[in-house]
Amino acid sequence: MTDTNRQPMNADTSDKTNTSISVNVGLLDTLMTLAGELVLSRNQLLQSVSTDNVRAIEVSSQRIDMITSELQETIMRTRMQPMANILNTFNRLVRDLSRQLGKSIDLVIEGKEVELDKTILEAISDPLTHLVKNSVLHGIETPVEREKSGKNPTGKITLGAFHDAGHINIVVSDDGRGLDPEKLSALAVAKGLATEQQIAGFSERQKMELIFLPGFSTEEITDVFAGSVGMDLVAANIENIGGILELGSDKGVGTDIKIKLPLTLAIIPSQITSVGCDRYAVPQVNLDELLRISVDQIKDKIEKVGDADVVRLRGELLPLLDLSKMLGIEKKYIDPKNGIKLSDRRTQIADRRSKQHLTSTETATQNLVDSVSSWQTRETKDRRSGANNAINIAVVSSGVYKYGLIVGQLHDSEEIVVKPVGRHLKRCTAFAGATVMGDGKVALILDITNLAQMAVLSTLSEVKKLTSPGEGMVKTGKEKAALLTFRNLENEFFAVPLDRVERIERIQTAAIESIGERKVVQYRGGALPLCELSQIIDVAPLAMGEQQEIIVFKVGNRELGLMVTPPLDTFEVSFDVDESTLTQPGISGSMIIGGHTTLIIDVSELARAITPEWFD
Repeated sequence: MTDTNRQPMNADTSDKTNTSISVNVGLLDTLMTLAGELVLSRNQLLQSVSTDNVRAIEVSSQRIDMITSELQETIMRTRMQPMANILNTFNRLVRDLSRQLGKSIDLVIEGKEVELDKTILEAISDPLTHLVKNSVLHGIETPVEREKSGKNPTGKITLGAFHDAGHINIVVSDDGRGLDPEKLSALAVAKGLATEQQIAGFSERQKMELIFLPGFSTEEITDVFAGSVGMDLVAANIENIGGILELGSDKGVGTDIKIKLPLTLAIIPSQITSVGCDRYAVPQVNLDELLRISVDQIKDKIEKVGDADVVRLRGELLPLLDLSKMLGIEKKYIDPKNGIKLSDRRTQIADRRSKQHLTSTETATQNLVDSVSSWQTRETKDRRSGANNAINIAVVSSGVYKYGLIVGQLHDSEEIVVKPVGRHLKRCTAFAGATVMGDGKVALILDITNLAQMAVLSTLSEVKKLTSPGEGMVKTGKEKAALLTFRNLENEFFAVPLDRVERIERIQTAAIESIGERKVVQYRGGALPLCELSQIIDVAPLAMGEQQEIIVFKVGNRELGLMVTPPLDTFEVSFDVDESTLTQPGISGSMIIGGHTTLIIDVSELARAITPEWFD
């Protein structure tokens, strides 16, 4: 029998939405007072204009500006409703569900007095309901299970709201069983949402984020879960109202889900930028910082990795997106000789490429970009000069994306009134809305997430982008595959599938310690075991210098470092491996790459030979 109560969150529920709102009488009195002052100021302005009194016009304008700001703030307060309106409904929900499931659960609610825009409050109600139900059903264990694991038989769910830097944070946390990355991975494979090859290279966080894939929900349509939806729709609906969902979980300890929301959807603070003659607004919620790179610093700050531009920011490399290219707008630059604005014909941000650069592949991870970038250098001087030719970058982030957005000019920050775009612009996914500026012209509001997706940026979490079992994996046969190449000695060439590489590090050789026949290095608060190819195959021992490059592999829940000789490079090739001629332990076969016979490393067999105890 079909359950008619199960509906998507974006279904039309206008008949159930409460269109009325309760407003404090004090707020109405304030509005009446401000309206009266506004009328008086208008009359003063009209009289000043008629008498051509410049000083009086300035005073009246300032007065109107102040009253308008107060009026805006007061009107926004009329839309604000306390979180208690929806938080109080969860007491009965948790009590009834725990009784049906035979569990003992205490619900702790914090921040009932926190106020949120009525529109956002209504939009967040269904996602919160699902998250609380999820904690009750999947998170909290039965009293017997909790006693066996040494926990209090009564579980605890905390639902809290608090202000933070102009935003509202809502946290749903429990002290239950937490998420098991391996079980989630197995379930994703069983449902055909991903393959074992794909998941083999995932971190624990990426495996947990598999729950956001469409179709992953394991809930049956019962009386307990009537009307609930999958986590993919929960995340989508939160993002639709400008929110960000963050997931954290420890197996056996509990799960924390944090939702970051804007206070209101009507008026938002934004950074105004421009490209050419057009202005664009970047929401402050997505803006991390602003950069202005002078011409003489471009060669030091901006790197080139294959076809991708990255900016060096405090030791971190961020991918760069050129807004003019994304939107198809002609770029301009100012000629330092005559000050005339001319068309910018250069296709590379830094004018010239580095002496060494990496070959780009669509499957190269951002971690690899961060690692190999340290070998890139620039010694050439930019051909342009002048302060007007500096590069302006807005460092933005949204969810799993963080990148630098290159714009023409940076203007003032303003509070803008958000207007929805017309139906004819609905397919322009780069824009989240529009606003009318003070001069009457329209500025479009940029959608930071969609811009990153349009550019197919690599992220630290590619899980949400999985759409089919075969996508993103290194395939056999003659399909395309991404490989990382390196050397042992000068004339010994090797490669490894790029999806098995966690990161690349450069360490001081003096930091390597020997424990018996093993080599380790202190790494990220622990000890990273090291190996070299001569330990398992017939090659010469590695020539050690003052510094040593290490490729870090993820093997189950552990990491293993392979010491190699640079240069390291990436290739996208037809994966046609000779599995008979040069095959030996730790080597799956050979290929011709870049004119050299290259041996393909079998990471699993390498790890089994070096650390057999990991597989006992």
